[in-house]
Amino acid sequence: MALVGGIGSGKTTELLLTMDRLRRHDDAVNVFLEASEFTDFSETNPGAMLAAIGLRLCARIGKLFGEPSEQVRSASDKLRKLALGTTEWHGEPPDSEEWDGMYAVRVPGLMKPRFPELKERVAEVKDLLETVLSRFLERDSQITVLVDGLDRLIEPARFREFAEQDLRALRGTKVTMIVAAPLLLWYDHSRFLDDYFDVVKHIPVAAVDPKESRFLKDILKRRGADELMSAASINDICRFSGGVLRDLLELAQSAAQDAYRGTEDRISKQHVREAVRQLGNRYLAGVGTTRRTIIRRLLRDEQFSPSSPVSRDLLVNRQVLEYSKGGRDYFRVHPALVEVLPEPA
Repeated sequence: MALVGGIGSGKTTELLLTMDRLRRHDDAVNVFLEASEFTDFSETNPGAMLAAIGLRLCARIGKLFGEPSEQVRSASDKLRKLALGTTEWHGEPPDSEEWDGMYAVRVPGLMKPRFPELKERVAEVKDLLETVLSRFLERDSQITVLVDGLDRLIEPARFREFAEQDLRALRGTKVTMIVAAPLLLWYDHSRFLDDYFDVVKHIPVAAVDPKESRFLKDILKRRGADELMSAASINDICRFSGGVLRDLLELAQSAAQDAYRGTEDRISKQHVREAVRQLGNRYLAGVGTTRRTIIRRLLRDEQFSPSSPVSRDLLVNRQVLEYSKGGRDYFRVHPALVEVLPEPA
């Protein structure tokens, strides 16, 4: 399954909720991978994700089933060397008449820059992973791997490489993968996501109109907003968040901090306005002439197409937000950005 949505739309929350639901089943073995925690994907080779899954599962075997077999221990050691690299010692000296001892050769792992035998190592890692998986499958364990953070790979080509190598290699292994995918691929006319995933779920921005949905207001109220601000201020924070959950919480926190700095015990509309201005200026940074033209056209004519690279960048950076209503997708400029957008010269 591919989970697609803008940054801050709630994909991580959905993955964590899924983990919580899966834990209710006795036969569930769940692995949550935050991509940025185990490697820098700007330098990682295909096969790294398979290796990370294998290493996580190896760590679980002892706790779940007792001492692993020699075959599984061997596979685990090989996985670690492939993933992280190793140092090999050789007895023959390099080309030097003065050298008369051992010398070390660093063998890079999959989590380092590219090397020629890349694709062969993906197959090798898959074989080792299947050895580790065999212990779980003997017990009829239902293995689910949830991968967060890959959506922050702005270059879709990098994600494509992982899908074509690591994810495809998992086909037939009885492992369920749920992956946060880059939003850019949702607007890719090649249908790449449909080709490589059985299910693709798009998470649009939440509805911001309280008449349509109380969702955003309920999030704030469950955090005690009623005790700190008026109903009008709550509505303003919901509206200017644009329905982006991360911005909703950031606006509330920023307004609270502004009130605290002013030694006030309640959040006023002025504090909310200052928080909106700060958020809007952050979205305004880097918006040049071309982007402003697209933004103003959307404000004026409600016309926007994600077909160009510049338009897609506006979506990825959340300066333009995508919504869904009645089965129809439409676009709006982030309301905090609208507040600070300069008038055309």
